[in-house]
Amino acid sequence: MVMFIFVCIIFSGKVYGQDAPASAFQDLPKDHWAYQDVDYLVKQGYMEGFPDGTFKGRKIITRYDVALIIGRMLKRLDEKSRTSNESTESERASLARLTKEFKDELGLLGVRVDTLERRMNDSESKLKNLENTLPKVRVSGYYRGHGLFLSDPRTVLRNEYGDKSTYQDPGATLIRQRYYIQFTGKPLGERIESFLELQGYIYGKTFNKLIYNDIGKNNGANPFDKIDDYVTKIQNDRDVEVSKIHFVSNAQSMKVRYFANESVTGINDPMNILTEDTDIVNPYHGLEVSGSGGGVTYQGSLLKIEENKGPSDLKEMIAGRLVWKLPSKFSPDSLSIGTSFAEKINDYKIRGNSNTVRGVDVSYTTERAGKIQATAEFLSSDDYHQDTRDKKTRSLGDEGTKFDVSIQNGGFTGTVKHYDYGKEFRALMAPIWAFDIGDGEGYPYGPSYKENYGHDGFYGEKLTRFSAGYDFGNKLFSIAKNLSMEATWLSKTWEVDQNAPQPTDGYSGRKFNYQLISDFTDSTTLKYDFEEKYDALSDEQGTMQNTLELNLRLNDSVSTKGKVFVLTDNDDTDTVGDTTYKYNERVGYFEINSNINPRVFAKGSVEHSVEWVNAPQEGIRIDYIGESTYNLTPSTSITGGVQHVDYESRNEKGKCTLANAVLAELKKNFTKKFRGRAFYRRGVIDFKDGLTDSVDRESMFGEVIYEVSKDASLKLRYGYDFPDLGRWDISTYENGRGNKDMSTMKMFLFEAKASF
Repeated sequence: MVMFIFVCIIFSGKVYGQDAPASAFQDLPKDHWAYQDVDYLVKQGYMEGFPDGTFKGRKIITRYDVALIIGRMLKRLDEKSRTSNESTESERASLARLTKEFKDELGLLGVRVDTLERRMNDSESKLKNLENTLPKVRVSGYYRGHGLFLSDPRTVLRNEYGDKSTYQDPGATLIRQRYYIQFTGKPLGERIESFLELQGYIYGKTFNKLIYNDIGKNNGANPFDKIDDYVTKIQNDRDVEVSKIHFVSNAQSMKVRYFANESVTGINDPMNILTEDTDIVNPYHGLEVSGSGGGVTYQGSLLKIEENKGPSDLKEMIAGRLVWKLPSKFSPDSLSIGTSFAEKINDYKIRGNSNTVRGVDVSYTTERAGKIQATAEFLSSDDYHQDTRDKKTRSLGDEGTKFDVSIQNGGFTGTVKHYDYGKEFRALMAPIWAFDIGDGEGYPYGPSYKENYGHDGFYGEKLTRFSAGYDFGNKLFSIAKNLSMEATWLSKTWEVDQNAPQPTDGYSGRKFNYQLISDFTDSTTLKYDFEEKYDALSDEQGTMQNTLELNLRLNDSVSTKGKVFVLTDNDDTDTVGDTTYKYNERVGYFEINSNINPRVFAKGSVEHSVEWVNAPQEGIRIDYIGESTYNLTPSTSITGGVQHVDYESRNEKGKCTLANAVLAELKKNFTKKFRGRAFYRRGVIDFKDGLTDSVDRESMFGEVIYEVSKDASLKLRYGYDFPDLGRWDISTYENGRGNKDMSTMKMFLFEAKASF
């Protein structure tokens, strides 16, 4: 099949999806790997079969046969150039090479090669001119329109987003429509990019309407008399605004980015004194530059941020970083030295009212013995905050250090982390996770971390943490296919402030973690977690918790899961008579899943939890759940389930309950693009005191979804799905897991979405 192989050189990589008629060639079957490509060449006029309707793919061809094919291709390309049809760059390049090779044979066929070459060049020039005149702007966007119909507004406690909301009147609400349109222009390819995003919404017809308040005015509001005393708000139900914009220039030595209402580019230093964490930095606009040359990379930015949407909350930030890296020709190891600077200027009215952080860091990486990475950073800061000595606000400075070391060799991984920040050190631009203190409130100005080992705040904190792990694979025990272990120990202390003493002064918080994971076989997995934690308090006795989880696949259709959790808090005590009891919690969970047959799937679980174990009064909760799914057809399934909860409250007999719930769900795929589902849940909670009335609640939900394409869809929903709660939370009314209202919200939601 020499002829076809030759032609494939020209059109390699192109895919043609349209099948040719069955009578294209009698001797070339449709399932042949070359069928579609040959069919394409025939349809384009490049090739012809024989009069008897055969292809004769095994026929030996001569150079004249090849020249004939090339001549047809050149003619076809000439027609494309006259009609401005697109001819690919690969087509033109391949034909140019072949034309030169078979120039003599083409001449014998009467093909004027020089004329065709000139026309090919003209075609290329015309196409380039056409490409240059076309707008190099890509338009994309998003649209969402939705509205509600309320049959009983008293039952509707949340909106379509899940946020708490109340409605007064039944019937249809205004259709809320929102859209985003993005324009991305690249006039010089990747060297220049401009971007604009428009955001618009239409909720009604009102535009910039003044809403007056005439409370206490006998003669009503006078819009011309002290208007600011009467206007309560400006109602605007339709608007369009520029939400984001940027301009980027990618020069060889410098990248420049000027933007508005977008996230900043982080200063990637070890301390992360400035990152793109939008919870910390929410820029209004900014200018950024970056580049590299001669082994040196640099970043710089000037930012204007708006923290709380008020005129007095406009702040400026200046940040920069410079890094020198040792050239690889001097050493196979990696060595870099960097310096960072960030300043947040709160205002220019008060001298020193800013937060400034400076840092110098050294990083070293070697692979001589495994992989070793080490980083050291030395920091200093100036910040305008309250001095605990006299309660006056002034500019105060302090220092900090930070070290990180990691070692990886074979299956072993070890890390060491240490930082030491003075009590006046502030880095208010850093993300909260840079300090290893978890979540908190009031960051960055007045943080309160009640779970930070008993210490309020984290200023003046010192941390040391060691971590070691090893992946044994199957080397340690023959019964363990994969075995890995990891242990972590950390200690925290804080610089003592004599003017603001805390109960943690002179004590340290400590925590030890150990984890083991093992795959004994392909069907058995064991996971064990241990944690021991001590707060930094004088009488602290610590808490200890153990979690053991085992997953076991019995066969191809049955799998089980078991989990045991044990918690002991030695500092949470209860005294009954002359005996003091420590808080103990025990939780056991077991689950079994089974594919009974290709149509039926079943799942059952039981959870037993006990609080204040061995105390005279215990809190006990037993939860049984059973579910089964039956696939009626490949596109239709139905699920049914039951739940029973028995709860004994530790102190309040009025909360002891028995709960029973049922669930039924139907799913149906009408077509590949049209599907629906509906479910019904009902929970009945009976109180054991015999005095409190039973609670009977039900939740109904249904939806149909039509996916017009992968970028557009239509939805109709009834009720609310409660996606943030579990399938069985309808039965958790005062039975050990809170009071959750999951009653039916009697409303319809109409929604249309499209991306383009």
